Amino acid sequence: MKQPIPRFYGVIKKGKLDIVDHEREAMGRWCRTFKDGTRVDIVIRKHSEKRTDQQNKYYWGTVVPILAEYFGHDNKEDLHNDLKLKFNPVESKIQKGSVIGGTTTKMSTTEFMASDDSYVEKICRWAATEFGIYIPPPKRVDQK
Repeated sequence: MKQPIPRFYGVIKKGKLDIVDHEREAMGRWCRTFKDGTRVDIVIRKHSEKRTDQQNKYYWGTVVPILAEYFGHDNKEDLHNDLKLKFNPVESKIQKGSVIGGTTTKMSTTEFMASDDSYVEKICRWAATEFGIYIPPPKRVDQK
């Protein structure tokens, strides 16, 4: 059976990797699941938080429904695809020269919503400036 790929966290301090004790212990437990002599890969990359449930609730519960109603979309997923095409375009890997809407599920919290240049912020600004649509900010929305 193929093992899942764990993720451990650390912080760079003065050019060196600092791994907190509980992470060091977890890494040790994981390493003990391999036979002696097993070669492993070690990958170090900048940490990125995936978007939060609150961000997701705001997008799907506020932004998308307001725009779906305005544009007459019966299907929120169709509107989401339109928004991805406009605000997160990527080149198709199948049809060169063609553009498709890129995935948003792998966006970090900042890329998705926590900056002035984020996906959701661009959508809200566009809706306001192009169509006069007011989308209340998350702090003004009761999200259950």
